[in-house]
Amino acid sequence: MFVSLGPLVGSASERVAVLMLFVLLVGAYLALSVRTVRDALHSVLHSNAARMLAAPVVLWMASVIYLRLAGYAADARVGPFAAYLVLPALVVASGSTPLGRAPVRELAAAVLLWLPIEFHLLPTLPIPVAGGYNAVPFLALVEGLYLFLIARPLDGVGYTYLLTWRDARLALTSFALFAIIAIPIGLGTRFLAWNPDVRFGSLVVRPILIYLVTAIPEELLFRGLIQNLLTRWLGAPRALPIAAVIFGLAHFPDPRYMLLATIAGFAYGWVYLRTGKITASAVTHALVDGVWVAMLRVSQ
Repeated sequence: MFVSLGPLVGSASERVAVLMLFVLLVGAYLALSVRTVRDALHSVLHSNAARMLAAPVVLWMASVIYLRLAGYAADARVGPFAAYLVLPALVVASGSTPLGRAPVRELAAAVLLWLPIEFHLLPTLPIPVAGGYNAVPFLALVEGLYLFLIARPLDGVGYTYLLTWRDARLALTSFALFAIIAIPIGLGTRFLAWNPDVRFGSLVVRPILIYLVTAIPEELLFRGLIQNLLTRWLGAPRALPIAAVIFGLAHFPDPRYMLLATIAGFAYGWVYLRTGKITASAVTHALVDGVWVAMLRVSQ
């Protein structure tokens, strides 16, 4: 999944709409990584209702305004977007789970954010207009970050870009171990084939996009939420393999792909376990996906 903003053509209202939604989503995405911003939002939103519904309402209104300004028929999207954004917030608002108890509410909210994206159940939100990037996954990302960092803060999510050399070393070590194990399996099962692409875009630009657009959202879900919640319930030794298997199952139906994804889940989960940062495990994730795109292809 890569961002392609395309040419910003169309009327002035369309350009304003694109800029507005883009700045809101990207700005919120980056700003929520800063603890002082999170603390300020938490202190400003005094009531529980305001804290729970602020982001869902703002995201929904921004989406509707964008659709109207961009000339889309918004009626078919208003209801589904409202339900999608509000339901996880209501689940989270029902309470938090103590340590050692099954985190049913939190996992349910994560699933409500994930499954509609995974199975393409929601209408698209193209940015810019005329076949642009579908921004719905970014709505989900910002909503998830807000719910578990502001509305009902969950310890251990690890969303910070303040990475250390140790974090980088662990991420690179995990990537190297994964490559040593997984590439021979992928080639040996004929799921993968060599297809080198040594252009600058493939080697440098694309991994950065993968990090921001694919790795961070998936690491938030599978490590910052699922592995984190399972650790609070079952302990780290059980949580890591369970989360890795769940990550593998998410790559259904090809069993070879599921096996490689499960191995990757162990690699990413180990980095998250050692660093406590989804932004560190996302480095390993982006390197894996980047090498996949630059050097390999799925065999036909």
